[in-house]
Amino acid sequence: MTLSDKILYEDDELLILDKPAGVLMHADRRHMGEPTLLVQALEYLHSSGFVSDFQPAFVHRLDKETSGVAVLAKTKNALRSLNRQLKLKKIEKKYVALVIGEVHPHGSIRLHLQKQMDRKRWLALMMPVRRGGIFAQTDYKRLELFESLGEKLSYVEAYPRTGRTHQVRAHFAGIGCPIVGDDLYGNPALNEKLRRELGIERMLLHAAAIEFTHPATGQRVRVEAPLPEDFQEVLRRLRFG
Repeated sequence: MTLSDKILYEDDELLILDKPAGVLMHADRRHMGEPTLLVQALEYLHSSGFVSDFQPAFVHRLDKETSGVAVLAKTKNALRSLNRQLKLKKIEKKYVALVIGEVHPHGSIRLHLQKQMDRKRWLALMMPVRRGGIFAQTDYKRLELFESLGEKLSYVEAYPRTGRTHQVRAHFAGIGCPIVGDDLYGNPALNEKLRRELGIERMLLHAAAIEFTHPATGQRVRVEAPLPEDFQEVLRRLRFG
């Protein structure tokens, strides 16, 4: 599948892509040599005749295993405008996730997060703290409730009202309901059982939609990414056995 198959929206200012799970957005030291969405996007723009002194850049980040909406600014004006909207909390995002446990039908997670080093795995995690840290808020709505292997599983929509690193992952783990397949914040042994039972191959978190004010026209724009087939298949197995 080519990058053009993953384009959700494009104009002179923006390129919005449906990022596949398992693809890095940017290169990092832990995944040297792996292809990245940024490189693919720049190659696509170059092949399309895009020429600019400005280096296009993603406005936000998605983890490697997370799928969904990824917004690339093609101009300095677009990057500045969207960064400002993020800072002022004028951008609305919707995620969907399958989490372990039974969450309330509606709720708001308000937990301060602080970066802490897990020295056993040598990874930085965002951990809930009672004092210090940075305030973060994630509102959510439960869409469906399932049971598998004696565990209740909640299919939820999540609306991060702040934009902290790993916020959705850390917040659901912080209330005892980590995202299915998230070994960093969840229970690897339970995840492994669920992988075998449900055919899960990754963390089940998807950036489903984003809404913002267009940097050139001033109009509100909403872009949605369809739920990937692998996520849909897990839901089918839970619904119909």
